Amino acid sequence: MRRILQITSVTLLTVVFLALFLWKANLSEVWTIMRSANGAWITVGLLVNFSALVFRAIRWRLLIDPRRPPPFYPTFFATTVGYMLSTVLPIRAGDVARPALLARRTDVRFVNALGPVLTERILDLISILALFLFFCVYRWREFDNVVVHGGALSAGALLAALILFILGIYFYRESVRRAHAWLGKLIPARFREPWMRFFDAFANSLQVRTHPGALAVVLLSTAIIWVCLVTQFWFVMLAMRRVLPFDSTIFLCAVTAVAVAIPTPGGVGGFHKVCQYVLTTFYGFDIDSSVAAAVLFHVVGTAPVVVAGIILFLREGLNWRELREETRAEET
Repeated sequence: MRRILQITSVTLLTVVFLALFLWKANLSEVWTIMRSANGAWITVGLLVNFSALVFRAIRWRLLIDPRRPPPFYPTFFATTVGYMLSTVLPIRAGDVARPALLARRTDVRFVNALGPVLTERILDLISILALFLFFCVYRWREFDNVVVHGGALSAGALLAALILFILGIYFYRESVRRAHAWLGKLIPARFREPWMRFFDAFANSLQVRTHPGALAVVLLSTAIIWVCLVTQFWFVMLAMRRVLPFDSTIFLCAVTAVAVAIPTPGGVGGFHKVCQYVLTTFYGFDIDSSVAAAVLFHVVGTAPVVVAGIILFLREGLNWRELREETRAEET
């Protein structure tokens, strides 16, 4: 019954957002706009998005073990399939599948690969918050809007909290660990040991700071990843022959990063409606152009991950049942 309710609620949520997104749109005109987009720029956007996967694999390897990172191909395979799952499913399933797939193909333990996943999330969150805060400050007077002004305050507060959290682990690891252990008392006893192992794996992934070369590659990879994720939108704008300020893509990237958290398959509906809101409210797009742009954004942002993930999934001879069994075994 819980499964049925979950599927029903996700389906209804997706339908509602899609209905709001397509409301008053002329689908014939939308198709005409999409067909007129420059295919060369769309291709560049697809390649740029794929490049982010490569640098995600490079970063994850060094966070797992900066001295002896796992081989590149198994890491890239696990990264690509994991992000493919997170893209097509309405939950972040790939965050568990990634370390499970890597653990089954290398000598890396599941928990040691799972901790750095959280480190990656924190690095990405810091990056997008910093980019969004820059945009809000830069456009503070131009956009007198609660999304920009309120978003700046929220992003600044959350960014400060994350930095304090990392500094707390850096300078007061044992105190933070005791606090983590105290919180662990609130969960069932059988989960407490994995709870502490997860914290230790996460804290150990921060040891990359003691390896300057590896740390430099991690930070550079993070910067390149976000350059790729931001510029993919810019190439779509070039393909549509819509000249917007480059920092508009930072705005779009930030708000759509929040939108994909809406539990719909692949962000369908939520991503599109939020993207449409930004384009029509801040940049003067009409409904049809905003629908076409949002669809192209979504294609460029998801197609490389999904296609590459499916290809590697089939190349390794995996099937859905085997993947679920591997993930469930390691998660347990």
